[in-house]
Amino acid sequence: MPIVRPLAVPPLRLVGRHVGGCIVLAGAFALVTGCPSPKPDEKFDRFVDETEEEREDAANVKMDQGGALADINGTFLFALASFLDPEKPLQFFTTVTFEETAEGGIAQMSLQPLSLDMGATTTPRQPVGDPLEIPDVQIALDGSFMITIDEMVTLPGASNPITQSDIVTSTLILTGSIQSADLFCGTVDGMVEMPIATPLTGSTFGAERVTGLDALPTTIIGLCPTGGAEGGSESGGESGSESGSTGG
Repeated sequence: MPIVRPLAVPPLRLVGRHVGGCIVLAGAFALVTGCPSPKPDEKFDRFVDETEEEREDAANVKMDQGGALADINGTFLFALASFLDPEKPLQFFTTVTFEETAEGGIAQMSLQPLSLDMGATTTPRQPVGDPLEIPDVQIALDGSFMITIDEMVTLPGASNPITQSDIVTSTLILTGSIQSADLFCGTVDGMVEMPIATPLTGSTFGAERVTGLDALPTTIIGLCPTGGAEGGSESGGESGSESGSTGG
Protein backbone atom coordinates (compact mmCIF):
# COMPACT_ATOMS: atom_id res chain seq x y z
CA MET A 1 0.00 0.00 0.00
CA PRO A 2 1.42 3.46 -0.89
CA ILE A 3 2.78 5.48 2.04
CA VAL A 4 0.75 8.62 2.53
CA ARG A 5 1.89 11.44 4.74
CA PRO A 6 0.88 15.05 5.36
CA LEU A 7 2.98 17.78 3.77
CA ALA A 8 3.01 21.14 5.47
CA VAL A 9 3.55 23.19 2.33
CA PRO A 10 1.40 23.79 -0.77
CA PRO A 11 2.20 22.36 -4.22
CA LEU A 12 4.63 23.61 -6.80
CA ARG A 13 4.88 24.97 -10.29
CA LEU A 14 7.87 23.49 -12.14
CA VAL A 15 8.57 24.62 -15.70
CA GLY A 16 12.05 24.65 -17.18
CA ARG A 17 14.74 25.08 -14.52
CA HIS A 18 17.92 23.54 -13.11
CA VAL A 19 17.16 20.75 -10.66
CA GLY A 20 20.01 19.10 -8.81
CA GLY A 21 22.47 20.06 -11.55
CA CYS A 22 20.22 18.76 -14.37
CA ILE A 23 18.33 20.84 -16.91
CA VAL A 24 14.64 19.95 -16.71
CA LEU A 25 12.21 21.13 -19.38
CA ALA A 26 8.63 20.33 -18.39
CA GLY A 27 6.25 20.43 -21.34
CA ALA A 28 2.83 19.04 -22.03
CA PHE A 29 4.22 15.83 -23.43
CA ALA A 30 7.78 15.25 -22.18
CA LEU A 31 10.28 15.72 -19.41
CA VAL A 32 13.79 16.07 -20.84
CA THR A 33 16.73 15.65 -18.51
CA GLY A 34 20.41 15.06 -19.00
CA CYS A 35 20.92 13.06 -15.80
CA PRO A 36 20.19 9.44 -14.85
CA SER A 37 16.80 8.81 -13.25
CA PRO A 38 17.16 8.62 -9.44
CA LYS A 39 15.35 6.21 -7.16
CA PRO A 40 11.75 7.20 -6.27
CA ASP A 41 12.62 8.34 -2.73
CA GLU A 42 15.56 10.40 -4.01
CA LYS A 43 13.38 11.89 -6.73
CA PHE A 44 10.74 12.87 -4.20
CA ASP A 45 13.28 14.51 -1.86
CA ARG A 46 14.79 16.46 -4.74
CA PHE A 47 11.31 17.39 -5.95
CA VAL A 48 10.54 18.93 -2.54
CA ASP A 49 13.92 20.56 -1.89
CA GLU A 50 14.33 22.18 -5.29
CA THR A 51 10.80 23.57 -5.56
CA GLU A 52 10.30 25.16 -2.15
CA GLU A 53 10.06 28.67 -3.60
CA GLU A 54 7.44 27.69 -6.19
CA ARG A 55 5.34 25.89 -3.59
CA GLU A 56 5.46 28.92 -1.29
CA ASP A 57 4.32 31.12 -4.18
CA ALA A 58 1.42 28.72 -4.76
CA ALA A 59 0.03 29.20 -1.24
CA ASN A 60 -2.44 31.85 -2.38
CA VAL A 61 -3.81 29.52 -5.04
CA LYS A 62 -4.63 26.99 -2.33
CA MET A 63 -6.32 29.68 -0.22
CA ASP A 64 -8.45 30.79 -3.19
CA GLN A 65 -10.19 27.41 -3.15
CA GLY A 66 -12.20 28.50 -0.14
CA GLY A 67 -13.32 25.81 2.23
CA ALA A 68 -15.49 24.83 5.15
CA LEU A 69 -15.33 21.87 7.50
CA ALA A 70 -18.19 19.46 6.78
CA ASP A 71 -19.08 15.80 7.28
CA ILE A 72 -17.88 14.00 4.15
CA ASN A 73 -18.67 10.47 5.27
CA GLY A 74 -19.98 8.49 2.33
CA THR A 75 -19.32 7.72 -1.33
CA PHE A 76 -18.08 10.09 -4.02
CA LEU A 77 -17.13 10.17 -7.68
CA PHE A 78 -13.53 11.41 -7.59
CA ALA A 79 -12.32 12.83 -10.93
CA LEU A 80 -8.66 13.66 -11.58
CA ALA A 81 -8.42 16.05 -14.52
CA SER A 82 -4.90 15.85 -15.94
CA PHE A 83 -3.53 18.99 -17.60
CA LEU A 84 -2.76 16.78 -20.62
CA ASP A 85 -6.49 16.44 -21.37
CA PRO A 86 -8.77 17.83 -18.65
CA GLU A 87 -11.89 16.88 -20.63
CA LYS A 88 -11.12 13.19 -20.07
CA PRO A 89 -10.51 12.81 -16.32
CA LEU A 90 -9.50 9.65 -14.54
CA GLN A 91 -12.39 8.55 -12.32
CA PHE A 92 -12.55 6.72 -9.00
CA PHE A 93 -15.47 5.44 -6.96
CA THR A 94 -14.37 6.76 -3.58
CA THR A 95 -15.42 5.82 -0.07
CA VAL A 96 -14.65 8.32 2.69
CA THR A 97 -14.80 7.77 6.44
CA PHE A 98 -14.62 11.08 8.30
CA GLU A 99 -14.24 11.77 12.03
CA GLU A 100 -14.40 15.31 13.40
CA THR A 101 -11.67 16.31 15.88
CA ALA A 102 -10.77 19.40 17.90
CA GLU A 103 -8.25 20.32 15.16
CA GLY A 104 -10.70 19.72 12.32
CA GLY A 105 -11.01 16.11 11.26
CA ILE A 106 -9.39 12.90 10.04
CA ALA A 107 -10.49 11.12 6.88
CA GLN A 108 -9.77 7.68 5.48
CA MET A 109 -10.17 7.46 1.69
CA SER A 110 -10.39 4.46 -0.61
CA LEU A 111 -10.19 5.32 -4.32
CA GLN A 112 -11.33 2.51 -6.62
CA PRO A 113 -10.31 3.14 -10.27
CA LEU A 114 -13.13 2.95 -12.79
CA SER A 115 -12.77 1.66 -16.35
CA LEU A 116 -13.22 4.11 -19.21
CA ASP A 117 -13.23 3.54 -22.95
CA MET A 118 -10.82 5.52 -25.09
CA GLY A 119 -12.03 9.13 -25.17
CA ALA A 120 -15.00 8.38 -22.89
CA THR A 121 -16.21 10.02 -19.69
CA THR A 122 -19.22 7.85 -18.86
CA THR A 123 -18.59 4.31 -20.14
CA PRO A 124 -18.24 1.68 -18.85
CA ARG A 125 -17.17 2.98 -15.38
CA GLN A 126 -16.76 -0.38 -13.69
CA PRO A 127 -14.22 -1.18 -10.94
CA VAL A 128 -10.82 -2.15 -12.35
CA GLY A 129 -7.55 -2.82 -10.56
CA ASP A 130 -6.83 -2.33 -6.87
CA PRO A 131 -8.16 0.60 -4.84
CA LEU A 132 -5.76 3.31 -3.71
CA GLU A 133 -5.96 3.46 0.09
CA ILE A 134 -5.22 6.85 1.68
CA PRO A 135 -5.34 6.70 5.50
CA ASP A 136 -5.28 9.42 8.13
CA VAL A 137 -5.86 12.53 6.03
CA GLN A 138 -5.56 15.49 8.41
CA ILE A 139 -8.21 18.12 7.69
CA ALA A 140 -7.93 21.63 9.17
CA LEU A 141 -10.74 23.61 10.75
CA ASP A 142 -11.21 25.55 7.50
CA GLY A 143 -11.67 22.32 5.56
CA SER A 144 -8.27 22.38 3.88
CA PHE A 145 -5.95 19.39 3.57
CA MET A 146 -2.83 18.17 1.83
CA ILE A 147 -1.75 14.58 1.29
CA THR A 148 1.39 13.20 -0.30
CA ILE A 149 1.97 9.78 -1.81
CA ASP A 150 5.70 9.37 -2.34
CA GLU A 151 5.84 5.80 -3.61
CA MET A 152 5.05 4.31 -6.99
CA VAL A 153 1.34 4.08 -7.79
CA THR A 154 0.15 2.13 -10.83
CA LEU A 155 -3.26 2.67 -12.39
CA PRO A 156 -4.46 0.14 -14.98
CA GLY A 157 -4.67 1.16 -18.62
CA ALA A 158 -8.38 0.34 -18.64
CA SER A 159 -8.93 3.37 -16.38
CA ASN A 160 -7.01 5.75 -18.69
CA PRO A 161 -9.37 7.32 -21.26
CA ILE A 162 -6.57 9.30 -22.90
CA THR A 163 -4.21 6.53 -24.07
CA GLN A 164 -5.49 3.27 -22.47
CA SER A 165 -1.92 2.75 -21.19
CA ASP A 166 -0.98 1.97 -17.59
CA ILE A 167 -0.15 5.09 -15.57
CA VAL A 168 2.73 4.98 -13.10
CA THR A 169 3.38 7.88 -10.72
CA SER A 170 6.36 8.33 -8.42
CA THR A 171 4.89 11.27 -6.48
CA LEU A 172 1.35 12.54 -5.96
CA ILE A 173 0.48 15.69 -4.01
CA LEU A 174 -3.19 16.55 -3.50
CA THR A 175 -3.92 19.99 -2.06
CA GLY A 176 -7.60 20.44 -1.45
CA SER A 177 -10.47 21.74 0.60
CA ILE A 178 -13.94 20.62 1.59
CA GLN A 179 -16.50 22.84 -0.13
CA SER A 180 -19.56 21.21 1.45
CA ALA A 181 -20.72 17.83 2.71
CA ASP A 182 -21.23 16.90 -0.96
CA LEU A 183 -18.03 18.19 -2.56
CA PHE A 184 -14.30 18.41 -1.97
CA CYS A 185 -11.77 19.45 -4.59
CA GLY A 186 -8.34 20.92 -5.23
CA THR A 187 -5.11 20.72 -7.22
CA VAL A 188 -2.83 17.83 -8.15
CA ASP A 189 0.95 17.88 -8.44
CA GLY A 190 3.68 15.29 -8.61
CA MET A 191 5.42 13.17 -11.23
CA VAL A 192 4.19 10.66 -13.79
CA GLU A 193 6.82 8.16 -14.98
CA MET A 194 4.70 6.19 -17.51
CA PRO A 195 3.38 6.23 -20.19
CA ILE A 196 5.30 9.51 -20.52
CA ALA A 197 7.52 11.25 -18.00
CA THR A 198 5.92 14.55 -17.03
CA PRO A 199 5.05 16.62 -13.95
CA LEU A 200 1.38 16.89 -13.06
CA THR A 201 1.50 20.63 -12.38
CA GLY A 202 -1.73 22.20 -13.57
CA SER A 203 -3.91 19.15 -12.88
CA THR A 204 -6.97 19.31 -10.63
CA PHE A 205 -9.50 17.07 -8.90
CA GLY A 206 -13.09 17.16 -7.75
CA ALA A 207 -15.06 14.66 -5.67
CA GLU A 208 -18.86 14.83 -5.79
CA ARG A 209 -21.15 12.83 -3.49
CA VAL A 210 -23.00 9.95 -5.17
CA THR A 211 -25.42 7.38 -3.83
CA GLY A 212 -23.70 4.40 -5.45
CA LEU A 213 -21.80 2.97 -8.38
CA ASP A 214 -25.07 2.57 -10.30
CA ALA A 215 -25.94 6.27 -9.94
CA LEU A 216 -22.90 8.14 -11.29
CA PRO A 217 -23.45 11.60 -12.83
CA THR A 218 -22.91 12.26 -16.54
CA THR A 219 -21.42 15.68 -15.84
CA ILE A 220 -18.06 15.28 -14.14
CA ILE A 221 -16.66 17.81 -11.65
CA GLY A 222 -12.89 17.83 -12.06
CA LEU A 223 -11.92 21.04 -10.26
CA CYS A 224 -13.17 23.49 -7.63
CA PRO A 225 -16.18 25.56 -8.66
CA THR A 226 -15.57 29.29 -8.93
CA GLY A 227 -16.60 31.27 -5.89
CA GLY A 228 -15.15 29.07 -3.13
CA ALA A 229 -16.97 27.06 -0.51
CA GLU A 230 -20.47 28.12 -1.43
CA GLY A 231 -20.05 26.83 -4.97
CA GLY A 232 -20.02 30.24 -6.67
CA SER A 233 -22.39 31.76 -9.18
CA GLU A 234 -21.14 29.56 -12.01
CA SER A 235 -20.30 25.89 -12.05
CA GLY A 236 -16.76 26.38 -13.33
CA GLY A 237 -15.94 22.81 -12.33
CA GLU A 238 -17.30 20.70 -15.14
CA SER A 239 -14.64 18.51 -16.71
CA GLY A 240 -16.36 16.38 -19.26
CA SER A 241 -19.99 15.42 -19.83
CA GLU A 242 -22.07 12.80 -21.57
CA SER A 243 -21.55 14.54 -24.88
CA GLY A 244 -17.85 14.82 -24.11
CA SER A 245 -17.56 11.05 -24.03
CA THR A 246 -17.56 11.01 -27.81
CA GLY A 247 -14.54 13.26 -28.07
CA GLY A 248 -10.88 12.32 -28.49
